[in-house]
Amino acid sequence: MKEFMIMLTLLVSPLAFAAPVDGKIFYSLPNGEIVKRIVTLDVPARGQGEVILSGDNFEWRTTNFKTIKKNGKTKFVAIFKTEFMQLKSTVVLTGSYVKGTNLIMYYGDMYKKKGHNFVDENLSGFTYSGGFRFSYEM
Repeated sequence: MKEFMIMLTLLVSPLAFAAPVDGKIFYSLPNGEIVKRIVTLDVPARGQGEVILSGDNFEWRTTNFKTIKKNGKTKFVAIFKTEFMQLKSTVVLTGSYVKGTNLIMYYGDMYKKKGHNFVDENLSGFTYSGGFRFSYEM
């Protein structure tokens, strides 16, 4: 019975399995206009697996994802190699998340570079293009 209860707890835990998290990304167009898009972030269970960012007419899957815990703060980096109208780009979401008893929030910055490029920890050669905010109510 004890094993059954542990298994049941894991099945309903939001941290045990990936869960879609609704949110927004925002970015600046070349003409200076800022665009907001409603998107969904699928976060891997326990930080293991790929992150999927999707919205109207697109789905990006990470090529690399890592989390770093420092001074009680969890930071993450998600790297996406994208292609739109045969134009290749590398998009990096870098930010933090905070988890409470009622809510998990992801927030941070978005960087972009033309081509499918290597990403170093300083984001050398990348341009800041916007940010994001996601929240998941538990």
